[in-house]
Amino acid sequence: MTARLADCIVGLLSFALAAGTIHLTSDGRDIAAAWPANAVLLAALLDRGPGARAGVFIAGFLANLAANVAMRGPSAGLLLYGLCNLVEIGIAARLLRPVLVDDGLLGAPSVVGRFIVICGLVAPGLSGVGGAATAWLLFGQNFWGSFVTWLLSDGLGLLILTPFFSALLRGDYLQCFSDRDWWQRSEMVGLQVLTAAIAYGVFFVAGRPLLFVLFGPLMLVTFRLGRLGTTLSVMIIAAIGIVATLHGQGPIAMIAPDPREQAVLFQVFLAILLLTCLPVAAALTARSARLASLSRNAEALREREVVLARLAATDPLTGVLNRAAFSDAAAAAMENPAHAPLSLIALDLDLFKQVNDRHGHRAGDRALVHLVSVLRADLREHDLIGRVGGDEFLVLLPGTDLDQTGAIAARLRHALRRKPMTLDDGTTMHLSMSCGTALHRTETGFEDFMHAADMALYTAKRARRGVVHPG
Repeated sequence: MTARLADCIVGLLSFALAAGTIHLTSDGRDIAAAWPANAVLLAALLDRGPGARAGVFIAGFLANLAANVAMRGPSAGLLLYGLCNLVEIGIAARLLRPVLVDDGLLGAPSVVGRFIVICGLVAPGLSGVGGAATAWLLFGQNFWGSFVTWLLSDGLGLLILTPFFSALLRGDYLQCFSDRDWWQRSEMVGLQVLTAAIAYGVFFVAGRPLLFVLFGPLMLVTFRLGRLGTTLSVMIIAAIGIVATLHGQGPIAMIAPDPREQAVLFQVFLAILLLTCLPVAAALTARSARLASLSRNAEALREREVVLARLAATDPLTGVLNRAAFSDAAAAAMENPAHAPLSLIALDLDLFKQVNDRHGHRAGDRALVHLVSVLRADLREHDLIGRVGGDEFLVLLPGTDLDQTGAIAARLRHALRRKPMTLDDGTTMHLSMSCGTALHRTETGFEDFMHAADMALYTAKRARRGVVHPG
C-alpha cells in the first residue's frame, strides 16, 4: 500500500468517525461530547517517520473540515476547530514518539503513565483552549463548559482508541494471529467471543446496570492475550455498548437519559476499563520480555560454556584433544568394559626438527596440521586423537586388539607417505612418522598405558624410523 493511499484511508476513517460523533453528540453549534477521529490520526502519525507525516496532517484537516461542514454547515470557526485538532495530534505525537517501544504503543509499563498524561490531559488540554475560545467567540458557548467538554471528548477518544488503531495500522493483530498455532488461535477467538457474549448480556439482557461484570472477561483476556487482546476486547465492548445505548438499552441508558451525558459516561467507563487492564498487560509483557531475555542470556551462556570447554580441551593448532582432555577421555574409556579391548598408538613425525630448521616454524605447524588431517581421514569417528607433545600424538582405539592396532598404525603411516604436504613456495614435502602401540591391561592406569606406547615408539625410532613397534 502506498503512503498516499494510506493517507486517504486514514482521512476517510477520520471523516466517518467525526461526522458520526457530531451527528450523535452535538447540536451543530457546540463541541461534540465524543471525538474519536483524532485517535486515528495520532495512530497514523506514530507509525510514520518524521519526514512522512505531512500527508496525515493534510488528510486529517480535510476530513475534519468536511465532517464539520457536512454536519454543521460552513463557518469560519470550523477552520479553527480543524487547526486545534491538528495541534492536538501534533503535540501528542511529538511527546509520545520518543518513548515508543518496538512492540508498539503501551508495550512497556513506563509508557502507560506517560500515555495517560499526554493523551488524557496535556494534548487535549492545550488544544482545548483554542477549541473553547472558538466556541465562545464564534458560537456563543460558555468557555469553561466548552473547554471541559473538549478535554473530556478528545482526551477520552485518544485514550480509548489510539492503542487499538495503532496496533491495527501496524498490522500487529494480523501478525499476532499468524504467529500462533491453531490451538492458540482458537483460544484467542474463543476469549473474544466470550467477551462479546458477556457484553451482549450486560447491555441487552440484564435488567440492572451490571457494568462491573465486564471486568472479569477483560482481565482474563489481559492475562491470556496481553495488550493486543485487551484493546480488541475493549473495542468489542464499545461496539456492543454503542449499539445498545443508541437504542435506549443497557446500563448507560439506565443511568443517564441525555445522549450527551451517555456519550461522556460511556467514554469514561471504557477509559476506566482500558486503563485498568493496560498497566497489567504492559507489566505482563515486560515480564515476558525479561524472561525471554533471561532465557536468551542463559542459552548464550550455555553456548559460551560449551565453546570455552571445547577450547579448554582442544589443541589450538591442530584442533585435536590436548593432553589433559585426552587423559580424561582415555581414563573414562578404560573404565568402560564396552570399549575392551582398548589399544593406544603413540606416534610422531620423523625428523620434525629438520622441518623447522630448514623451512621455518610455519612449515612445522603446517606439517602437524597436515598429519592430523591424514589421521582423521583414515580413522573411525569414535577413535580419539590427542596431541601430548610438540610433534607427539596419541590415538585411542576402542574395541581394537594389538594386531589390529598394528595394522591401523601401518595404514596411517603409508597414508601419510602417499599424501605429501605443499609448502608456500609450491614445492612438496613427503612426511613420515614412527608409531608404537600398546594394549591396555586391566591393572594399569592411563600413565602406565601411555608409557607403554611411548616405549614402543622409542623402540621403533631406535630400530629405524617409520616402523611400527608393539608394546
